[in-house]
Amino acid sequence: MVGIMAAVFNFLFERDIILSNENGGAYKINRIISLNDPNEIPIIGSSRAEASFIPEILGSNYFNYGLEGTQENVMLFFIKEECKKKNKKSAIIIANIDLDGINTKTGDMANYLYNSDNENVKKLMTEKYKYQYAIPFVKYTGQFENYFRNYLNNKMQLTKYSKDGAFIDKTVLPQKLIDALIEYRKTHQDVFLHEDNLKNEFFNELNSNKSRFFVFVVPPYHSCYFTNYKNPEDAKAFLDELRALSNARVFDFSGVKYPDSLFINTTHLNYNGAVRFTKEFKDSLNTLKISNFK
Repeated sequence: MVGIMAAVFNFLFERDIILSNENGGAYKINRIISLNDPNEIPIIGSSRAEASFIPEILGSNYFNYGLEGTQENVMLFFIKEECKKKNKKSAIIIANIDLDGINTKTGDMANYLYNSDNENVKKLMTEKYKYQYAIPFVKYTGQFENYFRNYLNNKMQLTKYSKDGAFIDKTVLPQKLIDALIEYRKTHQDVFLHEDNLKNEFFNELNSNKSRFFVFVVPPYHSCYFTNYKNPEDAKAFLDELRALSNARVFDFSGVKYPDSLFINTTHLNYNGAVRFTKEFKDSLNTLKISNFK
């Protein structure tokens, strides 16, 4: 009897909480694996993707797969899953680029539990994978509150904008708080570094999918981010490597100065900033004549 109740609860929990929360990481992981919409144009990357691109401004066929707390190992997973889809009417993949290099960061394990039986998802979890993740219901132990909180945030949207995978803070910070964040940047050094093996795998995947067109985008940073940025020449060299690919285009907005009021911190835009950026990016995207890549 207990087993039946657990199975029913697990089914309802996955259907009504995990898979009905489109801004949730677990939903996004499952969507990229299981959805094969020939018209969808994916936007992938870290929290800077999630909080910078508003799909409904770009068009009805865009979806934001950005995941907080992740880096290029997870981006590469999304690229591989997307490139498996052979019936695509649009060849475009939009990918956010962060200015700290190509690195590994997997983020919240709750993103991966629903699809923990998938071998590629299991690889992302690496040594954090546990045998209990193969057991329905039990694998969510310790994560139920996390899923419910994200679900409620998505439904209520009191302080966040949430639609088509985008999850963006609506808050306009008081200037005093912005000033404190700027002061922190003056004492914090940022650096551009690569994990060589991951970078090689990243470029191999791009070169192996010449039928897909990659649009790499660096959304705006607050200008103070570059106060102690150690090696901007390495970041520029990396962007130039991407530009050299025959199936890629790079749009770099990192140096575009936005007012303080459009940031939620020094590396992420708030909703008003995301609206402005998405409109500006849409103008740039239109120069590509997207119909040429269908």
